[in-house]
Amino acid sequence: MLQKAAGGGAQANEDVEEGGGVRRRAPPVELKLVPLEEGSEVTLNSDITSALMLQQQIDRRKAAVYLTLSGLLIFTTAFLLGYVAFRGMCRLCGNDGDLIPLSDAAGAQHSAEGGVMYMAELREMLKKYLKEERIEDTLRRVSRASHPPGSSEGNAVAREILQNLQNLRMDHTWTDSHYATLQFPSRTQRNTLWLVDSEGAELEEIPLDSEGYCAYSATGTTTGGVVYVNYGRREDFDQLRAMGVALNGSIAVARVGGAVSFAEKVWLAQEAGLVGVLIYPDPADVPQDPRRLGLHSDAVISEHVHLGSGDPFTPGFPSFNHTQFPSTQSSGLPIILAQPISANVASKLLSQLSGAGCPRGWQGRLPYVQCVLGPGFTGPGERRVKMAVYNTMKPVLLNNIFASIEGKVEPDHYIIIGAQRDSWGPGAVKSGVGTALLMELARTFSNMVENGFYPRRSLLFVSWDGGDFGNVGATEWLEVRTALKYYR
Repeated sequence: MLQKAAGGGAQANEDVEEGGGVRRRAPPVELKLVPLEEGSEVTLNSDITSALMLQQQIDRRKAAVYLTLSGLLIFTTAFLLGYVAFRGMCRLCGNDGDLIPLSDAAGAQHSAEGGVMYMAELREMLKKYLKEERIEDTLRRVSRASHPPGSSEGNAVAREILQNLQNLRMDHTWTDSHYATLQFPSRTQRNTLWLVDSEGAELEEIPLDSEGYCAYSATGTTTGGVVYVNYGRREDFDQLRAMGVALNGSIAVARVGGAVSFAEKVWLAQEAGLVGVLIYPDPADVPQDPRRLGLHSDAVISEHVHLGSGDPFTPGFPSFNHTQFPSTQSSGLPIILAQPISANVASKLLSQLSGAGCPRGWQGRLPYVQCVLGPGFTGPGERRVKMAVYNTMKPVLLNNIFASIEGKVEPDHYIIIGAQRDSWGPGAVKSGVGTALLMELARTFSNMVENGFYPRRSLLFVSWDGGDFGNVGATEWLEVRTALKYYR
C-alpha cells in the first residue's frame, strides 16, 4: 500500500488544478511501502474492485446522458433544417405551407412505385400526346351535317364515337339509354308569320326558315301588335313599363344575346303579358357581313325555351325503358308562342313600327331601321302580326356513350369529362368542338396509361345525347344516379 508522508521521498511533478482556475504545484510527498497484515489481501482486492465498478457505472451514466442530449440536439437541428428546406421547395404547398390538391387526375408517375405527378408534368404529357390535326379531323367529320337526336345521322355519329372509344385502352365502355319527349317542327304544317288587318284578314305572309324553331314552345296561333324589347332582359321590360309602352297582348321582337337565354326571354315576356316572342340575331351582336365569317342575313338561330334541364315531362325523376310515371310536366314550359326569325325578317317588321323612340343603347345595326318601340305600325289602317307554331312532341331514344379509365387509389370517385354530341345544324361550335376535344383527350389519356401513367380517381369520358334540348341526356343520367342512391 502506498502511503503519503509529509516530507522527503518521491516528488509529484503534476500540477494540481483547484477551484477558481488557479493552478499551483503540489507539495512534495513521500511514498513508502507498508507491509500488509496477514489475511488482509481479500479485503483490499474487494475494495479496489468495488471502487472500480462504481466508477465505471458513473462513467456509463454520464456517457448515456451526453449521448441522449447530443442525439436530441442533432434531431432537432435536422428537423428544423428539413422543414425550412421542404417549405421552400414544396410544389404542392400554399402560402401557409399546407398541402393542397392539384388535380384529381394526377396519379402516379411513370414508375411502378407510384411517385406523385405534379401539374406541370401532367401539362407536359398532354402537350406531348395531344395532336391538333386529330382534333381538326374529328371536327370536320362531326360537323359535316346536322345530327339531331334519334335521326339516322345522329345514330351514325354515335356508332362512330362508340367504336373509336372501344379501340382505345379503356377499362370499360358502355352505353346508357333513355326515352325522352322532345319537340320537333311538324312535318305536315310549317310555322308561319302573317301581317293581318284589324279584322284579322291575312294581308302578307312573311317567309320563315322551315328548319328554324324553338323547342318546347307552346303551339297554336296568336295575333297582336309588335313591341321591340331589346334583349328581352328583366331591366328591358321594366324600362318599357316605365315608358308606358303597351305590352299586354303584344308580340315581342327580341335580339339574341344580352346574357339571357331564349328560355329566359320567353319567360320574362310571358310574365309581362305578351302573347308571343320572335327572336333574331342582330348584326351588332352576330357578324353578318358576307365578306367575313358569320351568319347570313337570312339565317336563324334555334334554341329550346324550356326554363330548366332534362325531359320536361319527367321533371325530377328519370325517364328510361318506357317506364310509366304519373302524368306531369315541368313548370318551366312556356304557355306563349316562340319562334326564331332572321335579321331580314326582323328588319321588315321593325322598319314599319310606330311609337316612342328606343332608349339609348337599344339601337342595333339592322339596315334601314329607325329604332322605334311600337306596338303600332305606320301607314293607313291598323295592322298586326299573326304567328302560328305547329311543333310536335315525339318520344326519342337517347344514347349516352361512356368510357372509363379506372382509378388506382379511389376508383369509386369519378372525374367526368363530357361533351354534347347532338346538333340541330352542323353544330361546329358546340357539338363539333366539344366532341373533337373529348375524343382527343380520351385518346391522350389512353396513351399515357400505356406509358405508365395512372389517375388517382377514375376518369369518365361521356358523349351526351339531347344537349340541344336542355342537357336532356346528362340530366336524365344524373337523375338515375340520384334515384338509385335515394332508394338504396
